[in-house]
Amino acid sequence: MGGSRMNITFLVGHLAKERHSLLYELALDLGEHNNVTVITGFPSRRITEETKQYYLENPIEQVAENVKVIRVGSKSGEGNGLFIRMIKYVLLTFSIYKEAKRHQADAIYIYSTPPFLGLLGTKFKKIAPTLYNAQDLFPDTLVKMKKLSEKNLLVKFLRNLEKKVYNTNTKIVTISEDMKNTILQQGCSADKVEVIQNWVDIDKINKVDREKNQLFSKFDLDKESFYISYAGDIGLFQNWEVILDAAEELEREFDDIKFVIIGNGSYKKSMEKSIKRRKLNNTLMFPLQPIDLISSAYSLGDLELVSLERDMTKIALPSKIGQILAAGSPLLGMFDSDSYISNEITNEGIGVIVKNFKKESLVELVKYYYHNRHELDLMSKNARKYAEEKLARKTQTSKYNDLLKGITSKL
Repeated sequence: MGGSRMNITFLVGHLAKERHSLLYELALDLGEHNNVTVITGFPSRRITEETKQYYLENPIEQVAENVKVIRVGSKSGEGNGLFIRMIKYVLLTFSIYKEAKRHQADAIYIYSTPPFLGLLGTKFKKIAPTLYNAQDLFPDTLVKMKKLSEKNLLVKFLRNLEKKVYNTNTKIVTISEDMKNTILQQGCSADKVEVIQNWVDIDKINKVDREKNQLFSKFDLDKESFYISYAGDIGLFQNWEVILDAAEELEREFDDIKFVIIGNGSYKKSMEKSIKRRKLNNTLMFPLQPIDLISSAYSLGDLELVSLERDMTKIALPSKIGQILAAGSPLLGMFDSDSYISNEITNEGIGVIVKNFKKESLVELVKYYYHNRHELDLMSKNARKYAEEKLARKTQTSKYNDLLKGITSKL
């Protein structure tokens, strides 16, 4: 990242290095060649009480020589329930706007959470060019979650706001070709939207051989068994019942094929009940592990599972994919077969895709690689190589720097 220093203002709902590592790393990397001021709220979800307290007591934090974080808004958390959370998001957006007006900027980076923070582009475009980073596509996630119709009045209202976000910001960046296509379907011009895949710190995440992987002793796992592993959020849109159907069928035939699920999330209790009801002995659940065990977690499985319900690749892409690849683990993907990510996984030889979300296909793939484990060695090498060549942190964050420089030079 070269050239003259810019003053970049970051507008983002929450920034805790313990939880929002991509955003934190982007701010630090941009700060190597620019002055970065991050204006954000007080983080409260999925962090420890001790961490939360630290941020409450340090509303202004100098995290690097040229990177300052200023926290504004409510100190009482994001609230429970959709309505309360939406009100809090609106108030937080207003607080961020008020603070951001006080800072001189050459370029403004706006994150997509909370929903419609991107509307601030309408206010700030008179001051400086804006780069809107669509990591989450809203209201698509709400429509999916609540099974709403496009004819719903609330959805129509939110769609209009979404179009305003895309039309008023100078440039849009999203994280996959599938998500770019979804944005284009809302009438955004193609030359305005760029794709920059999320990165992974390839120096921090590496393959951990099974003999050295401390999670095997921590979880009391047999190192000789064949593992399908999942680590991350146990959410609503991950085909869990299809996965448990497959586990149930495999258990009848094999006693050394195991599914290991590590994490927390909104579907965790339902999943535990389903495992108990099915009397599954081959599906084991463990709590989310400390960040320093991330390489061990993503090296645990012979196949690392990543799953999204039908049509979800159009609106989301898990950043854990990069972390799994950096750990040199083959992906077992359950996505739309015609999606860009499915084709990429197949074409690059970094994993395999379950056909049409079918239990039969999942069972067939697991059995095939159980009997042909040697074929996973090449996939493992390909996975690590892909991460090094396409997802390295500095390679990807420098693309943001170039884009920000590009939009300021056009003024």
